[in-house]
Parts: sequence; C-alpha cells; structure tokens
Amino acid sequence: MKTLLTAVLLTWGILAWAEDASTVRISQSDGSVDIRKSGAKDWKPAKEGDMLERGDRIAARDKSAALLLWTNGSMAKLYPNTEIEVAGVSFDLEKKLEQTILDLFKGRVFVKAQVPEHLFADFRIRMGALGVRAQGAEFALNFDPDKKSFTAWTVLGRLIADTGSDILRIDEGSQAAIQAGLKPGGTAAMDDKIKQSLTKVSRDIGGSLLIEEVGAAGGKFLVKIGGVASRRGNAPYKLSFKALAMGGSGKLKSVSWEFGDGESAKTKEVEHTFTQGLYVVILRAEDENGEKASAQTAISVEADCGC
Repeated sequence: MKTLLTAVLLTWGILAWAEDASTVRISQSDGSVDIRKSGAKDWKPAKEGDMLERGDRIAARDKSAALLLWTNGSMAKLYPNTEIEVAGVSFDLEKKLEQTILDLFKGRVFVKAQVPEHLFADFRIRMGALGVRAQGAEFALNFDPDKKSFTAWTVLGRLIADTGSDILRIDEGSQAAIQAGLKPGGTAAMDDKIKQSLTKVSRDIGGSLLIEEVGAAGGKFLVKIGGVASRRGNAPYKLSFKALAMGGSGKLKSVSWEFGDGESAKTKEVEHTFTQGLYVVILRAEDENGEKASAQTAISVEADCGC
C-alpha cells in the first residue's frame, strides 16, 4: 500500500504544477467506513477511490480506519470512532496557496499538511470553537467533543492552536492540551513512546515532502533545499537554507543560490532576509564527479500571514 500511495502522490501532485484546488479521495478504507454526501440524510458505505466534496462527511466506525489523500500531497488518517467533514478546499493561483478546512466532530486524526515546494499550504481543522492550522506540518489531534478539548502533537513543522481568544504555537517535537474557555497552559516535550508511534505512522503512510534526506553516493546526482522550517512568514522574513546532496559522488563541489530578489550566494549554508513578496529560490549544484543538478522552492513573505 505504501508503494501505491507514493506512486499516486508522484502522479497526482508532486510532479504537477497545480492551477486548481486539490481533489480529496479516500485512498484506503479498513473496516466499516461510511460517507454522507452534502445535503443527504443517510450514511452509505465508503469505497476506496470515493471523492470527497465540500460538505461531505466521512466516519470511521469502531475498529475501522480511513486514509484521505489530496492530489497536491496532503494526507489525513482517520482512526476508529472518528468523524470529519470537508468544509472546503480552495486554491489561490496568484498566491499559489491551497487552503483546506476540515471540521472534526470527534476522534483522532494524523495529518500531513503538505504540498509541493512550488505551492503553499494553509491547512485548518475546526473543532467547534477550537481550531488548529498548519502551513506545512505533520501532526496528530485527539478531540473530545463532550469535554470540548483536544490534545495536539507536532511531529514535523509547527502547529498553531486557536481557542478563539488565545493562540498557542506547538513546535516540532512538542504537545499541548487545549480546552475551550481556558487559557492554554503552554507546551511540553512529546512523550517518547508517542513520538515513536507517530513517526511510525508517518513512515507507514509514506510520501512525506517535509523530511530532509541526504542520500548515499551512487546513482543519479540530485540536490534538495533544506533548512527551511516554514516557507511563509511575516516581513521582513529571515530564513536559513542548506544544500542537501543525494546520489552522485555524495559530496558537493560547488553551490550557487539565487533568491529571486537579485541577491545570490555561493555557500552550502546561507541566511537571507526577504521583504514582502513572492519569491522563487533556486539552488544549483555540482558534485565531485562534475554532475550538475538544481532545485527550487517558493517563499511567500506577507505583512501578516498569521503563521
């Protein structure tokens, strides 16, 4: 299943330049998983491949689970006794920003909020008066509607928790418990056993665009841009970049950066500050065998991105 999901991601999203919002499909259904289409009163059994549109609700019943897949790379795993609704998926072509809004009514989810490096993500989950949002992160939520509370764990990136009156940033490797009507008590280091469990879930699902990997020598030389925790930020926005080599000789001989604002650099690791605007950062590199490769990523700098 992992190989299939990765292949679907490559076909649907990672190699495609989107001009429209992602479609969302059920890519895996285990046990009793039901769907209720927008405006309908009755639930019907869900099937792998079913498309979810605005207002559609999906429920993983007892001892059941489901995996949702966005064509631009995001994923959401629904655990047993979880119910969620697709409130909307939209794409702003000018900002290259895809926004997803989900309503979680009860249960647990594991989310990979990610899109290819030429796009941006605004992934939001509402839980009554509570909510979270991420622009590129892997995280888990457990929502108890009776207590009007949830626990969040951030595996990669950063998660923003919103109580309606307070904001709490839950950074990578941290967890927090949030309850409606109460001021957030802060974050704590994620329990090691939970971290191991969620890391395994991420690995089993596959298709991560957020992990910085350095490949062994051999095969085709590729280069990747690393070091960027978030590709959206408030102006002025200072970022660190590093060149990651994969394949080829395994070592970089030369590196050059273009930041999209007329500035450039030639070191493997570099810092750069951007003013407000949308930029394409280009990395060009050569390995010790003389093979050349390039990579690029988009950076969005706003007056107030709410990140």
